[in-house]
Amino acid sequence: MTVHQSPVRLEAALKATGRAVYEAETPMAGMLHAALIQSPIARGRLLGLDVDRVRAMPGFVDLVSHAEAQVLAPSPPLALVRESVIHFAGQPLGLVVAETMQEAEACARAVPLQLAPEPAVTAMSQALDTAFAPDLAGRYPPSSQRGDAAAALAAAHLVVRHRYDTAVNNHHPMEPHSVVCAWEGDHVVVHNGTQAVFLTQRIVAHSFQIPVEQVRVVSRFVGGGFGCKGPLWLPWLMWTILASRRTGRPVRLELTRAQLFNLVGRRQETVQDLALGFDADGRLTAIDHQVLAQTATHGDYSDATATTSRSLYACANVTTGHRVVRTNEPLPAAMRAPGVAPGTFALESAMDEAAQALGIDPVALRVRNYADRDLDADKPWSSNGLLDCYAAAAERFGWAGRPAQARDGRWRVGVGMASSVYPVHRQPCRVKVRIDVDASLLVQCGTQDFGQGLYTAMGQLAADGLGIDMGQVRVELGDTDLPEGPFTGGSMVTASFAPAVDDAVAILRARLAELALADAGSPLAGAEPSDLIFEGGLVRSGSRDAAERLVDLMARCAPEGLEAEGAATLPEAQPFSANGYGAVFVEVGVDPDLGEVRVRRCVAAFAAGRIINAQMAHSQYVGGLIGGIGMALHEQVDTDKATGRIVGDNLADYLIPTHADMPEFDVTMLDEDDPLLPSGIKGIGMLGSAGIQAAIANAVHDAVGKRVRRLPIRIEEILGQ
Repeated sequence: MTVHQSPVRLEAALKATGRAVYEAETPMAGMLHAALIQSPIARGRLLGLDVDRVRAMPGFVDLVSHAEAQVLAPSPPLALVRESVIHFAGQPLGLVVAETMQEAEACARAVPLQLAPEPAVTAMSQALDTAFAPDLAGRYPPSSQRGDAAAALAAAHLVVRHRYDTAVNNHHPMEPHSVVCAWEGDHVVVHNGTQAVFLTQRIVAHSFQIPVEQVRVVSRFVGGGFGCKGPLWLPWLMWTILASRRTGRPVRLELTRAQLFNLVGRRQETVQDLALGFDADGRLTAIDHQVLAQTATHGDYSDATATTSRSLYACANVTTGHRVVRTNEPLPAAMRAPGVAPGTFALESAMDEAAQALGIDPVALRVRNYADRDLDADKPWSSNGLLDCYAAAAERFGWAGRPAQARDGRWRVGVGMASSVYPVHRQPCRVKVRIDVDASLLVQCGTQDFGQGLYTAMGQLAADGLGIDMGQVRVELGDTDLPEGPFTGGSMVTASFAPAVDDAVAILRARLAELALADAGSPLAGAEPSDLIFEGGLVRSGSRDAAERLVDLMARCAPEGLEAEGAATLPEAQPFSANGYGAVFVEVGVDPDLGEVRVRRCVAAFAAGRIINAQMAHSQYVGGLIGGIGMALHEQVDTDKATGRIVGDNLADYLIPTHADMPEFDVTMLDEDDPLLPSGIKGIGMLGSAGIQAAIANAVHDAVGKRVRRLPIRIEEILGQ
């Protein structure tokens, strides 16, 4: 498969020089600033806000709370801003608008609150008897059963049964959530850092009961998201838009770093009970994977944590289930590799334990249990490159020749590996491509780029399809005035827009071919349309020595330019299942006296269909692996059980991996032709974040002989305290 030579990102110079305008930087005349009033208690009711106490404060303009929000049409995303019930510490109780940011923050701190506190549930362990099955686990039914796992476990030659815990993690994109909004008559413009401009547009229109055409949402550059710049940001966004309508002036709100800990979602805490049964040959006979996780009192959320166990390996008897417990804590949300990251930590840790007990190499055990079809859905795979990933990564890592019980000075060195997987998702998408008389291209789609390189990937697809240099391409994204594109998340955006770009480009190629063949003055006149090749700024014949410059063809036959709109739709059903796959191998150093764990080397191989841009894909994989290292060794949100408040809501106390924590990364992207998928694309954003957590834990065991079943791996776990 040909991989493009990875041109420089179209927006690179804008971002590097600071000329890329993020939405919080949007200038508007007469702009006001907003700040949130937050609850100091974790449960109770707001009885009143004493606005009179702050009306005379410098800069004060207005205050909105649940009372003022009654004019908004009710909807699930807006429940918090339309009621007086307090569900978690830090919950916004009102929004103050003032002339400056400092004045708004001072007023918000000064508003007296009349509260009626109630006893709060601040940990899952306090309410286990209230656990219930959610309606969905991610996109899937919360429970599944194939065969009889209980009977198969009872008859198994080997049973590995353990509990695996994962902590709450927080999204922390570089750019905090922000909005600058303004009304122009009965129309509103919302400059909003979001992963979903069209969802935002529809919710705003519904909330203010105006036609969707009267709402424009703009999000041209987004400084990261990881899943948090979605629906959980909408309540505070809506208060800001309401304040703008009430005051008749533009209003700006930007969340603080501390507010990101409790207002925009987080990876939910999980407690996983997992049992694997094997026969004497090391083949899986049973899987029972039960998940307990935290959700909030004001909403339901459950990651699809156990669903990977339904289909990653071949097994006739599989039972999975998800239950959630309501606590007075923030509502979780999707976070990079949602469900799959904690789920593969349990599954791949247990597979390593089984390999040790059976005396089988961990790679060989996984190969032995390879699933050649999706047994859960009873469908074939569109393609499955997992075996190739094992082979490629193992060879580059030197797995076969690894030393046993290695030492490096004070460090004990261990190695481990794990599988990675993430399902293929897509959404409908429309893209407009225009070619002008100078053979320059304009590509337009409303979907938003939150840093992964959509500007370049979309432009590259169009340029390649028409044989035009990337220097002649301009891409416009992140605006509801453009053709509708997908939500940015779930590793689905490239897989969604690529078929639409290909469709638009195919329409343009056909139109250009028609013009060339019908023009007696063209050297291509009389050729067959299928014989024409577009490359290097030329239209040429593939069978004879005839060609002309695309710019000349445009000047003669289409001086006003040509444009086409391509569309990608979803089939009602598809007769196959599709996943991206990977294998991750790591080497760690463990100091047995200090309990310190360092990832020294990481080798990974991934098979995820057609790669549009190898350089950007590599960056995505490495970014995912770094996030997985953070989940494995650093990141944990702690809640004070007495007050329900988050402890250490800042980046000094919330540990994240830094440059000093980074190993050497060796990433192989396998060529994978998947003709069953539109444009052959699977999506790659999540694969790097799944599997590496278990690989690290398995390597720690190899180094010091201690099996850690709780993330993040702490010093106390290594020292046995």
